[in-house]
Amino acid sequence: MPKTVADFLPEPPPWLIEDWFPLGHKGMDTAPEGSFKTMIGCWYAVCIAAGLPIFGMPTYQGDVMMLDEETPKASLEYHIDRFCQGLNVRRKNLPIHVHSMEGFRFERMSKMKDLLRLVHAIDPVFIRMDSLIAMLPAGRQRLSENSDNLGETIRDTLNEIVSPERSVLLAAHSKKAIASLPFNEISQMEMQSIVRGHGTIVGEGCDTGYIVKKISEYPEPTRFCIITRARRQAIPGGTIKYIELKEQSYGRGWARLELISPRSLPPSPHAKEMYKLFKVPDGKGNYNHSSQWIKGKCAFHTAKECKMGVQELLDRHVILETGPQNYELNQRRGSQSDPDYLKGLEKK
Repeated sequence: MPKTVADFLPEPPPWLIEDWFPLGHKGMDTAPEGSFKTMIGCWYAVCIAAGLPIFGMPTYQGDVMMLDEETPKASLEYHIDRFCQGLNVRRKNLPIHVHSMEGFRFERMSKMKDLLRLVHAIDPVFIRMDSLIAMLPAGRQRLSENSDNLGETIRDTLNEIVSPERSVLLAAHSKKAIASLPFNEISQMEMQSIVRGHGTIVGEGCDTGYIVKKISEYPEPTRFCIITRARRQAIPGGTIKYIELKEQSYGRGWARLELISPRSLPPSPHAKEMYKLFKVPDGKGNYNHSSQWIKGKCAFHTAKECKMGVQELLDRHVILETGPQNYELNQRRGSQSDPDYLKGLEKK
């Protein structure tokens, strides 16, 4: 039988999480402190160990190793137990190996040998390392986030443990300013400008990047988004993912992470400010043209932020564009926009 073009096409790459996290990659997730990186790592661990989909994407099932130098083991196990309850799986049946506060440091040969022995004994498909800053050596071997040889050190360590059937996800802290930026602005930034420290950290230690941005937390629903930064390989499922923590009660009982629609998100500060202007007449009509609201009424925001707020209101069907850069309130917004979003705009 004659060969066709399909016979000469390369095999598709293997995935740890289909179309989102490749096998054999050094992944890096980054966020400011307190932005749910540890919780996300535990969720991945449970789903991969159980062979369950993550946000609707199939996983490559296998052993999981968690190497954590920031979070006590009891806290990690508590997150894992809650997610097991939320997924109706038994913790004792899952091949999750938790190693917390055991003193692993980059560039310490004795610790590297211990780590390699563990990796060879467990043979995990996924290793979670949390976090970069906590794994830097002190004393005579001191490295800092700004050391110019840190990227090379990270690369050499991760290359020792990554294999064609094993991925590593390293947690790194982002710059503090990231916490105050809206996620649609962050989505346009590159990993090197977000991760705290020397640029080689990303250049050498990150094949695929994942930016975590907190949206809201208790007493509001706990929500965040994950923005993918493909670096070595195309990521078909790399669109922004909006996630909500569902739980039995705050900090207790079963828990799980679920994909939600961006329509469920609360209004941004920029959108709330712009909404006020569209609602309040100035004697000549509403501030419905860009020349009016940029001129002075929004001096507390930049022109870029004003435009972002207006675009959000357009996307959520709160206002309408009636001409070039000319807008007015949508009189049918009560039926066309999300009710909770409208309540959020009115909330002081």
